[in-house]
Amino acid sequence: MKKFSKAPAIRTSTTRAYLSRRTFLRGAGASLALLPMLEGERVLGATAGPPKRLVTIAWSNGVAQPNFYPTTSDPTSTMIMAPLAALKSKVTMVAGLDFKIMLDQNHTYDGHFSFPTMFTGTYKNTGGQNCTATGASIDQVHSDNVAKSVNLPAPLVTITVQGHSTSYRADGSQNTGETKPDRLFTTLFSSVAQPSGMVSALSARRKSVLDYLVPELNGFAARRGTDDKAKIGAHLDSIRQLEQSLTATAMGGAGCMPVNPGAPSAYDAQVKAFSDLVAMAFRCDVTRSVAMSWADDGGSGPYTMPFLNLAEPTMMSIGEVHNIAHEGSADYARKTIIDTWYMQQLAYLAGLLDASTDTAGGTILDNSLIVMGNDMSEGSFHSVSNIPYVLVGKAGGALTTGRTVRVGKWATAGGTYWSSGNTGIPHNQLLATISNLLDIPATSFGTGYTGTLSALA
Repeated sequence: MKKFSKAPAIRTSTTRAYLSRRTFLRGAGASLALLPMLEGERVLGATAGPPKRLVTIAWSNGVAQPNFYPTTSDPTSTMIMAPLAALKSKVTMVAGLDFKIMLDQNHTYDGHFSFPTMFTGTYKNTGGQNCTATGASIDQVHSDNVAKSVNLPAPLVTITVQGHSTSYRADGSQNTGETKPDRLFTTLFSSVAQPSGMVSALSARRKSVLDYLVPELNGFAARRGTDDKAKIGAHLDSIRQLEQSLTATAMGGAGCMPVNPGAPSAYDAQVKAFSDLVAMAFRCDVTRSVAMSWADDGGSGPYTMPFLNLAEPTMMSIGEVHNIAHEGSADYARKTIIDTWYMQQLAYLAGLLDASTDTAGGTILDNSLIVMGNDMSEGSFHSVSNIPYVLVGKAGGALTTGRTVRVGKWATAGGTYWSSGNTGIPHNQLLATISNLLDIPATSFGTGYTGTLSALA
């Protein structure tokens, strides 16, 4: 009933005189009654165009700036960004964004407490350096928008490997991040990884419904006039689209082969396991919005990376990441190793998505956007100006990629432009731009700052 009440193929001023609602209900018979059943059984939603997916990733302690920021347009030309070189044509660095809402409230050096602001564009100080968000993060906004047209098993996936979640709801409350890969696997795929017999039975049942619907509607159309036949034909086309999608959606999508990554305890293994799960979830189309925190925020420690062999220069102990970042340029050698590792993980996730063909054409990465942001500019002074942001993916072709986009004062600064101080460009404009890239019209995002980054679109 509801489905037909929205369809222009039935409810138009032209057809109402010839094909009244009562006439259609009486003539269509069981066809109308069975469509809600078919829609209710579908594991996944169908979309008219390529589904756009979003991943936000938070990491911390700033970057070793001279080894991170390119001096050319190639975003992967530096030591730290080199792991992404194979995907250069799909990488975009946005250089010169400030957490301006924090700067304007005189919290310039509260970088360890900026996670609530990073993807929401909001900020509320709750005492000292503590704070919270007051609005939704971009991942939540994207998830809510997708939910208007598609019923996914997991509308939003929030993951916390280290630190706290950066995902927030519209009322400013925080979405809790999953910390265990095996538990997330169960959450994501309990309704998808069904025994083959159940999948076959489900597919056969859907097919039988369609086999009944099409002849009945054809017979009903044969008794109508030319105009009515065209309208009913349009509805039949939508049914045929459902029929074509059955094979792909029986197990959630082409290439959907969920594999449980187990329960790794080591930090590096957890990051990899969660990346594997995100790629599986996108291939199976069980979610299209993911928020991940890869690194500790708050400087609480002890946060080490034993797999990188970050030995202290004067002793054999393993380096603590927060302390290394605090050394600034004096320890850029080890900080560069840390930052490069994070880009390797980003390249790994992006590579998984780029190796997966999307059902609507191109790769999943082509139709996705990964947005990776840091909590501060540089670890020795915790400033919330000049925040590093890296984007990977084309957002369905909406984003011009393969370049470094310098904004604000950095756009015209030469040499070591990353030392030019505050640029005056609020990161809210990046978030508003991302919203538009994901087909969610916006002239602002978060609190207080309007505008978008026109250079990105």
